[in-house]
Amino acid sequence: MTRLYDIPHGQILQFERLLVDRGDLKGEEVEAILRQPELVDAMVTALREQLAPPLFCTPEEILARFTFYAGNQGWPVTNLIDQLTEQMPTDHVSSLNSVLALDVWLGDLPTTFEALAGWIKHEQHQAGNGFWRYDGLLSDAKHLRLLNPDRYGTEPSVRWVKLDMLAHWDKRNGTRPRDVRDSSKSAGLQVMTAFAVHPAYPPAIDYETIPGAWLPGLQATIPGSEAWTLLPILYWNGDDREVGLGAYWDDDRYRFYAVPEFREL
Repeated sequence: MTRLYDIPHGQILQFERLLVDRGDLKGEEVEAILRQPELVDAMVTALREQLAPPLFCTPEEILARFTFYAGNQGWPVTNLIDQLTEQMPTDHVSSLNSVLALDVWLGDLPTTFEALAGWIKHEQHQAGNGFWRYDGLLSDAKHLRLLNPDRYGTEPSVRWVKLDMLAHWDKRNGTRPRDVRDSSKSAGLQVMTAFAVHPAYPPAIDYETIPGAWLPGLQATIPGSEAWTLLPILYWNGDDREVGLGAYWDDDRYRFYAVPEFREL
């Protein structure tokens, strides 16, 4: 990101003229801002809101992003692109409780989990952000499993789904995932795909209006812990500007996290 001090002096002068000509800024108003610098905050906030990319991609953008990345990675699902195109809900507009995403399965859980983690990392790097993963979160069969083992078969697949990223979000007390998870609708891999196909979404997580996400459709074991008592989580670290992929115990209450659910289209 370009710093203000790196902008050529000529552009600074042009900006000053714009403030006077287009903003009709008066001398006494400039003096008021100098006395009360906090007045600039609202101006900058409004500007950034207008310049910020949309929180969610359109269905066409989701499909294009998936097609590009899956093709580059050689995922064995590119033969399903025509089917996805035909089934695409073109009129869907995503919101926090109805986020359009894809349910990607590459034949087995370790392959799929690692591929989706890599996709999230790629998209955030493309946006100039980072990605961090807890090294104790492993994806082999001894450390990661599906809450619903019958959800997928042995063949790769991909389908459209909608996610409620606000489900079970208790801002005051937090929700224990083990109390609300449901093998028929608790989201796991689908949340990872949502973070990948909507790269502007994770950096918008502020834990006040947009929560981080448990992945209740998955169960994890970390070295030294009781088996299958943890869940992966996805979150945003604003200080380091990076998406984090970690794990917490499923009986913990974290008021900053929702327990997302999905439904088929």
